[in-house]
Amino acid sequence: MGAVFFLQQFCIKKTICWLQRMSMVVISIIPTIIIGICFCSHPFHFSSVFNWKLWLFAIATVIATSLIILFKHERHEDVPLAPLCLEAACMEIPQRVMMQTFVCGILSIQKLNTLWSIFITALIWCAEILVQAFVCKQMNFKHLFLDVFASFVFSMGIGYVFYSSKCFVIPMLAHAAERFVTRKYLTK
Repeated sequence: MGAVFFLQQFCIKKTICWLQRMSMVVISIIPTIIIGICFCSHPFHFSSVFNWKLWLFAIATVIATSLIILFKHERHEDVPLAPLCLEAACMEIPQRVMMQTFVCGILSIQKLNTLWSIFITALIWCAEILVQAFVCKQMNFKHLFLDVFASFVFSMGIGYVFYSSKCFVIPMLAHAAERFVTRKYLTK
């Protein structure tokens, strides 16, 4: 989290907007590779992309999450959707490929049920939202609650999809779809 903060501050000073948005992904690349090697895991099980049940689960998750976010009625500036959707899709690298794989690996080493990795990862990302809000002094509690709730719902649903598929494709597309829907309907 600290490395992400410092990279974002650097990007703000140098006006590198695209890198500022992608700082979490950039910082997570090396740890993701190390985690994959240590736990002999990779997110390239592309055959699972043809599992229509996982697609239905992902679509239901996107709909539920989008409805929660739309309930906030928080308007956003009209910015190009493509970079926002790409940013959302890439966030699945630190969220699922890095963190969920790490938690799953730790649970496996401890001979615990790895299905708990979905719930634990969801809690970790909810905590990250709370810490970020505290650090940035963003204390609109209604919006914060809805952000945390939406993140939890999305992480549980898409976490299950990633756990079942061992592939990053459906989660990345789902996150991009959620961002597209919510920004399309909440743009000034």
